[in-house]
Amino acid sequence: MDIDYVDITGVYSLVEELYHKTTLETITYRFLHPVADVTHIYRYLWSRGCRSFLIYYNNKPIGIIDITPCGNGVEVAVLIIDSYQGKGLGKYVVLDFAQRLKNMGFAYAIAYVAPENSKALAIARKIGAEVICRDICFIKYWLSDKDKEMCR
Repeated sequence: MDIDYVDITGVYSLVEELYHKTTLETITYRFLHPVADVTHIYRYLWSRGCRSFLIYYNNKPIGIIDITPCGNGVEVAVLIIDSYQGKGLGKYVVLDFAQRLKNMGFAYAIAYVAPENSKALAIARKIGAEVICRDICFIKYWLSDKDKEMCR
């Protein structure tokens, strides 16, 4: 698959352009609530050490990955724009980027997912991640066995 990632941390125009290609439901799944101004959220995320990568498929931007280091692990959020969902790209990106996270030295990845986000939960279960759901689903995917200490 022809997938590439470009670090766009700090580039608000690219973030805005991408989110204009998504539905409110997809934005709500990404942030766990509706968001009117994504640049406001990204200003906060980037000030806290988050990095954002635009996902390119066949040289077209199709999504974004946000990562925030947390001890030996990393919190991850993946968004695939609506017109590219249901094509297997989400699962491919999750597995492909997980290897990149491992190469960056992270031992595990965590994510928070709305219980209604069946696509994301299905991907997490297919790749063997631990999924614990209550009001919000917590996903933990071990990238490495060398240090199993969790960030809280």
